[in-house]
Amino acid sequence: MMDLLSTGALSFADLFEFTPFLDPLRAGFLEGPQAAIFAGGGGGSFAYTLDGYEIVPFTGGALDLHLIPLVELQRLALVREPGGYRAHSQTYRNPRREPYSRIEAGNGDRETNLLRGFLSSGIGRARVAFGYDRIDTDGFIDNGDSNRDVVFANLAYPLPWGVWGQLEVRSMSADRDRFPNPKRTDWILRLRRPIGDSWHTDLVAGHASANDSAGGTLREFAASQVAFRTAYTSSIWRTQLTLRAWDGDGVPTFEPEASFELRAGPAVLYASGRYEKWDDFSAASGYAGLELSLPLNVRLLAEAEEGDRGLFGESRRPRYEFTRWTAGGELTLWSWTVGARGGSWRTEPSPALGPPADSAAALPGGTVGVIEAWARGRLFRLFGGEVSVGGWYRNREAGDFYYWPQESFRGDALYYVLALQDQLEVWLKVLGGRRGATRVPDPILNEGWVTTAPEDWFRAEAVVRIKDFFLFYNYEYFIGAGDFAQDIPGLILPQTRIHFGVKWEFWN
Repeated sequence: MMDLLSTGALSFADLFEFTPFLDPLRAGFLEGPQAAIFAGGGGGSFAYTLDGYEIVPFTGGALDLHLIPLVELQRLALVREPGGYRAHSQTYRNPRREPYSRIEAGNGDRETNLLRGFLSSGIGRARVAFGYDRIDTDGFIDNGDSNRDVVFANLAYPLPWGVWGQLEVRSMSADRDRFPNPKRTDWILRLRRPIGDSWHTDLVAGHASANDSAGGTLREFAASQVAFRTAYTSSIWRTQLTLRAWDGDGVPTFEPEASFELRAGPAVLYASGRYEKWDDFSAASGYAGLELSLPLNVRLLAEAEEGDRGLFGESRRPRYEFTRWTAGGELTLWSWTVGARGGSWRTEPSPALGPPADSAAALPGGTVGVIEAWARGRLFRLFGGEVSVGGWYRNREAGDFYYWPQESFRGDALYYVLALQDQLEVWLKVLGGRRGATRVPDPILNEGWVTTAPEDWFRAEAVVRIKDFFLFYNYEYFIGAGDFAQDIPGLILPQTRIHFGVKWEFWN
């Protein structure tokens, strides 16, 4: 679970780029679409759920992360699901009746400006919230200027029979010189009712309409969804069932999901499954993980998943089929933890970014072995705070498929202090590493592929909280990348990225 108030993230994609073990390829910067392509899964391997409502890209490709605002979010959790990852976000929930406000402003390279404002307050028995999120940039010379605006409004009200109702609307628009200019509006209704201390049920319904001007032609999309979720939690086990149905463009017609977790003594077992129905095509997949705690602070870890995932655009074929298993262990000694695991990943065909970037029919798949190792521990205390270090290493066999860095590693050091009766909080972090050579489709859609050069990078982060006032500074440098760093050829990234700003939260 990630607390977004303590990050200086400029965009949604920043939250994942340097997260350990994810190792995503990043596509695009602020003047156009952004995507996170996780190794072993293409653009369709990532899904985003906002308080139970799923944001879908409509076009069958990767979800444009630049269009997801951060203004109203309080927490974010990224979980493994069959064939990919899902981000579960939670909007800010005002625990008091007094008005709460949050303002964030920042500036960075290429005259990139950030402005975010959020207000939440109680009015009678209701709770209301409003938000505005804007990023504009001069961008690269070849790509031109860009700006993106998101407006958010939410009304929550207690209904009879213990039901908590919520109505939300969010509107997004982007104005880009080179890339399509998307516009999207989502209307969302949520109903939630606890049943005793352990059960709760949710009903989420919504409608989304969108359009863009790709290639000078206006394209329009619309889809509705309804989801029923019930969950049970106890000290030993928890389970959740979600039944989601769709109607519209570029979405499945039916998508149930289920998960189960059991804690029995030293063992923790987790399993999940999902099923997708797309008119005349269906896809099913499952994931299972086991943790076993042994004496001497040893943990054994194992996981496996298999199935197929979604459709590739409108081609009416599986996006990709996958099989993955890993097994390993972790040892904790004093304040240090070390671990390693190995396994095998299979993907058929190669994960795809999405049309028109590449053609699924032309991408080969394969099976490769994977080895991972990691370590983290506390070094010493300094001025009332703690200095900790960590690192991880991943090696993959050279397979035939794409978006697969053969070797990646990173190291980091963190200084954290909480002082002055919790009025002062400081995070200072430096990290760096390498992403190995990666095979990607030809950027101009010729047959075959191109291979990116290994990419070395360095990043420094600083966040200081003084009571309710945050200052943050981020610096990134991609070593030896030339004028531009490119995770995906044709979608350029700057060699140097600098972003700084302030964040202020207060009760009126």
